[in-house]
Amino acid sequence: MFRNASGPLYEFLKDIGRDTNDCGLQTPFSSFSEIVRDSSTPVGMTENWIVAHLNELADDDLDLLARSRKRFSIVHCPRSHAYFGHSPFQFEKLRELGFNICLGTDSLASNDDLNLFAEMRAFRKEFPNISPEEVLNMVTVNSAHALRQEDALGKIRSDYLADLIAVPCTRHGESVQGRTRSTSVFDEIVSFDRGVSWSMIGGQVQNSA
Repeated sequence: MFRNASGPLYEFLKDIGRDTNDCGLQTPFSSFSEIVRDSSTPVGMTENWIVAHLNELADDDLDLLARSRKRFSIVHCPRSHAYFGHSPFQFEKLRELGFNICLGTDSLASNDDLNLFAEMRAFRKEFPNISPEEVLNMVTVNSAHALRQEDALGKIRSDYLADLIAVPCTRHGESVQGRTRSTSVFDEIVSFDRGVSWSMIGGQVQNSA
């Protein structure tokens, strides 16, 4: 729509009277980058921005990102990304450029549920070479940083908010049904596919099995 002034969405919006003079000029990210470039926001403050999706990036867009001195957090929603049939998410390139990448859920319009464990599993299926520890960080440590709450959320540590969930994990190397488990605790967490039976908010237990 924006890059080529064509396609079903372009035709639909044009038919219902949307002004399409902003279409056919450049990619959506190019338009966004112009706003960022012309913004009076100091470079350091753009690190507080959270940009959702970045699903379709052209090579020119990646060049703009590489040249930019401004870094922000990016939220990727793997299952919604797959639902709409987008091109592969440019995770490795965005990570190499130094962007803080988080995982999130988009909405029930493009998802079966809003389960972050399911998002982690979908991400690992798409990027099997990314360690489960890094994937877990993308819903904990990285997300806390994106919200500017890195001194209160995302870790189990003294003086942090006691907002916790618990999931059962076997001990490393433990024999289960005659087979030795060789997965790490991070692998078990990311692979968890049941309901959470214990949670705590502000130090108060909410439910328990």
